[in-house]
Amino acid sequence: MNIKFLQANNGDSILLTFKDDSDTCRNILIDGGTGPTYFNGSTKLSGPLKKVIEDLKTRPAESIDLLILTHIDDDHIGGLLSWFSKDKEAARLVKKVWFNSGKLIAEYLKIAENRDLAVTLMPEGAVNTGIPQAINFEDYIEKAGIWERKIIVAGQKIKILDLEFDILSPNNTKLEKLLKEWKKEDPELDTAGKEHDYNKSVKDHILDDNFKEDTKFPNGSSIAFILSYKKKKMLFLADAHPGVIVGSLRNLAYSEDKRLKVDFMKVSHHGSSGNTSPELLDLVSTKKYIISTNGQQHNHPNKQLLARIIDKCEDCELLFNYEQRMKVIFSKEDHTDYPNFVINPVTEIMM
Repeated sequence: MNIKFLQANNGDSILLTFKDDSDTCRNILIDGGTGPTYFNGSTKLSGPLKKVIEDLKTRPAESIDLLILTHIDDDHIGGLLSWFSKDKEAARLVKKVWFNSGKLIAEYLKIAENRDLAVTLMPEGAVNTGIPQAINFEDYIEKAGIWERKIIVAGQKIKILDLEFDILSPNNTKLEKLLKEWKKEDPELDTAGKEHDYNKSVKDHILDDNFKEDTKFPNGSSIAFILSYKKKKMLFLADAHPGVIVGSLRNLAYSEDKRLKVDFMKVSHHGSSGNTSPELLDLVSTKKYIISTNGQQHNHPNKQLLARIIDKCEDCELLFNYEQRMKVIFSKEDHTDYPNFVINPVTEIMM
């Protein structure tokens, strides 16, 4: 399996390519990053998502067998909206979509739909305001026949494409909060980590660590999972809340004495300190932690979170998909105090 961590600005976009048991090449796309991850309107340049999609089109036997939209934040859905609106062949390239839409959540919970959760897709050539012909993203994927309208929730074990997904998030409580309380115009959306904390040493961060869990409703609705491929296990956490992940891991009988062993952990919410708790780290055994962000909008990752990881795993490898970001976080003092942790850039991992 080849796993590419696309440079999605402050967001996530991950492409998994592998062969199933019949030797058929398969592709899974997890999120699409921000709009410019597909196409940058101001520079007129193709982004990394468009490049991998155009490359995929040169292999007619292949498609995106599964597209997972983890949640509706712009830094995860923006690139997909840009792709679907600009590429008339997009729906033909995608075979199946996982997406917990507002309408689907309302049906599942049997409560009123929150229309603020509707995600619109602007047709090619349309202006950005007053578009009567804008179509709802969920209607688009449903009419294209690529959406099963199946809710994805914690506790499910899904076998597909010779892979196994143990769904860890979201749970019903987080979906209900999203549906009832999220407002599109909320000025507090995703504001955690605006001021960086890099001037403080790793040692001081460890001594002063006071964990406070993220409370943002879209993040709590994230689809997060353990992915099993042959003898490998990977942990993809999107922007999920750690309390939900901890609860799901304990329901799967993992504990501090029987930890989940994974080849790597895609750290939740781009390394925000409120999305990876000490308790979560105590339940997972790995050396590799993936950080996906350029840090330019919210100053992620938080050094407090990275110090928390170093404290729990002194010989950890912190992997950044933006090399320039990793270079500004740690001081010589940090590496002297904690000589066993390493930082490295990552564009892809071969499993």
